[in-house]
Amino acid sequence: MKTIAVDFDDVLADSARGFVDFCNQKWGTKLTVDDYSEHWAQMWGIDKTEADKRAELLYKSGVQGRFSPLEEAKPVLSDLGKKYELVITTSRVRKIQKDTLDWIDQHYKGVFKEIHFSGLFDTDSPDRHKLTKTDLLKSIRADYLIDDHPKHCVAAAETGIVSLLFGDYAWNRRLDNLPRGVTRVLNWSEVKSFFENERN
Repeated sequence: MKTIAVDFDDVLADSARGFVDFCNQKWGTKLTVDDYSEHWAQMWGIDKTEADKRAELLYKSGVQGRFSPLEEAKPVLSDLGKKYELVITTSRVRKIQKDTLDWIDQHYKGVFKEIHFSGLFDTDSPDRHKLTKTDLLKSIRADYLIDDHPKHCVAAAETGIVSLLFGDYAWNRRLDNLPRGVTRVLNWSEVKSFFENERN
């Protein structure tokens, strides 16, 4: 049975929207989903020291365990789970691992076989287990990746992992001429169609 690795933020959860809503309420910013970036200091327009303080507040708030799910994902994944092994691969920091696992248990209980944290952004542990997303995918022998970030999809495709670049987001919208092995899917309906075609 082949394995599909599914990213968490903005693939399973409406994360960027939840994130900017929290920031706007907490710090009076006027961010939109299109403003979201994984480079938080740059997005907030502040220095790294202040950004680190905000990040700690954000982690402690538990907001990342309260993001809304993308409702159309679960029925598609439940169907795919009959033919594929499903796992989650995420770069979420381990500080919010419990929030993340609780969220998955609430919204996707029984859907995923395993959940893997790459540790890519964990900076506070000298002996941390740190993998790129592609290293993680190779270590679990994933055959497919569903992810919203072009860098992960392109890197995975270069190693032979079939990648689906998910969603219509500012950070992936302008990428033209996708390389071999990367297919753009705007939503979960298109994910479903992709895998139906794979089986035909």
